[in-house]
Amino acid sequence: MDEQTRVLIEVRLARAREDIETARELLNSGRYRAAVNRSYYAIFCVTTALLLTQRIERTKHAGVESAFIQNFIKKGIIEKEYGKIYDYIRKKREESDYSVRITIDKETAEKVVDDAGEFIVRLAEYLRIQFGLNN
Repeated sequence: MDEQTRVLIEVRLARAREDIETARELLNSGRYRAAVNRSYYAIFCVTTALLLTQRIERTKHAGVESAFIQNFIKKGIIEKEYGKIYDYIRKKREESDYSVRITIDKETAEKVVDDAGEFIVRLAEYLRIQFGLNN
């Protein structure tokens, strides 16, 4: 992996960690919809970092999820449960951001934030083990 890619991955990991911390703060202050939103963007960011290890760049949300499933979940590199977590959090973010009838309750927000935190830890662990990234 070239140095420019390594730096970009580290920047995206740092953003993911910042976003999940922001999500936890929002959750603690009762701002559940915003916590779900930040949790999604945290996993989106760490997933784009992971995709860079395969020289895959996607900017659209569906493209990132599809490439993650195709190149990491289906190949058994990352466990299937993380594909399910990604899908669940994406759906909750879309519901909370775009549906005027959906209200995110505390329990849902807690699950999303916890799952996103677990997702980030798993992908960061893979990046550390496989590529020696000091994240």
